[in-house]
Amino acid sequence: MKLNNLINDKRLSKNNINILGLSDNSKEIKKNYIFFFKNTKNSDTTHISEAINKGAKVIIYKVTKYFNTKKFHNQCIFYKVKDIEKSMSLVSKKFYKIKKNSIKIYGVTGTNGKSSVVSYISQLLQNNNEECAIIGTLGSGVPPKIKNTSLTTPNIINIYKSICEFQKKIIPNLAMEISSHGLSQKRVYGLDFDTVIFTNLTKEHLDYHKNMKNYFNTKLSLFTDYNNKKKVISIDNYYGKKIFNIFKKKDYIRTVSLKDKSADFYASDIIYNENGLKFNINSKYGVKEISTKLYGEFTIENILLAIASLAKNKKKYNLYVEKICELKPLEGRLNKYERKKFPIVFIDYAHTPDAIRKILVSIKKHFPNKEIITLFGCGGDRSYEKRELMGMIADKYSEKIIITNDNPRSENPRKIAEQIVNGINKKSNFKIVLDRRKAIIECVSRKNIDRIVLILGKGHEKKQILKENIIDFSDEKEVLRVFKL
Repeated sequence: MKLNNLINDKRLSKNNINILGLSDNSKEIKKNYIFFFKNTKNSDTTHISEAINKGAKVIIYKVTKYFNTKKFHNQCIFYKVKDIEKSMSLVSKKFYKIKKNSIKIYGVTGTNGKSSVVSYISQLLQNNNEECAIIGTLGSGVPPKIKNTSLTTPNIINIYKSICEFQKKIIPNLAMEISSHGLSQKRVYGLDFDTVIFTNLTKEHLDYHKNMKNYFNTKLSLFTDYNNKKKVISIDNYYGKKIFNIFKKKDYIRTVSLKDKSADFYASDIIYNENGLKFNINSKYGVKEISTKLYGEFTIENILLAIASLAKNKKKYNLYVEKICELKPLEGRLNKYERKKFPIVFIDYAHTPDAIRKILVSIKKHFPNKEIITLFGCGGDRSYEKRELMGMIADKYSEKIIITNDNPRSENPRKIAEQIVNGINKKSNFKIVLDRRKAIIECVSRKNIDRIVLILGKGHEKKQILKENIIDFSDEKEVLRVFKL
């Protein structure tokens, strides 16, 4: 596409070159690309030189950023803007020919549950022959064909690139996870949402946001700073109620709850059994009995959020509710594994205190007469404050704890484990086994046949990030390997 069609500025009229691509990463630049030069800790000239050497024809940078452009005289066009994120959004929207209202976007934010709500929205639509793409932790695409992405919420260039592909395939719906990092870094700047959804907010990412007030305000920005037609909120947590009270008098808003009967969608008569869940959904459309093979109290909340987002009227409501029984768990989200003469094993991505507590409490309800072995660790280089708390929670609800590695990164794995142990009663049954493979072998043993084994923290992940290298590792593969022994 011609540069003049992307940026309407007389200063560029003499240089109407053909633009072949866009990126804010100098390593991704190719011939005739635009390079969006954002803030960086490294030297300015390093990234600019790399971009130019790789073929960048235009470098767009923030007006407050100073560097010597004369050094690159005649090598590239330099273009100053006041707002680099806005420029990225406007240019990429034109470059990928994004049509207005071409796709209905459901944006899900919150600490826990984002991936599951996105998956349930997509599944419910697809099970009713309405195609729905997803963007999130597991990648981007139309299930089951998903391409991995490095970020839960990609930057706006890659989002529009994906939407362009969805447009070509005439996909009418997109459900996407909106992370706090994505909002803070304006990765979704310029998107228009049909529905914005809030799950919950608990202590996480405070190494980045510094405090809960900043964390909450970042999440809140999805509701205040972006165009949206509908708001769907779980009011079973303090922050959900806070958002509801902000908007309840002036906007289209729907609430869900397992506790508050005044919510628009309220779950009651919950029955936990070894094969899944049974419960009633109460709404203005009537009472519906639900039976599902999914597990966990939090799963009910996530289902309600999906239904509340999709049900425009009673006909649509009945249509989607009938398909709840067909919902499948997202990869790495409370996936159940069974084999004769072995314990029942659940693998889940839970890596926050709140997520671990919810899983342990729920599994206790599903299997009240079985002891629980909990295997988990904490990631290195982040969220140090949660480690002792996670140990405390695991200790409260588990009969045995195995502490192991979970992406220690540059930190000393032994120190991470010892910080977790600080929250565990010294008389409790716990053990440190840093080799995650050996830890899984120890848990998923025939001797534990009458117990439930929870393997938490990594879920769908296929890598283990260590100080020196990144190795292939899958909790699922390790469990299945033990089953074959």
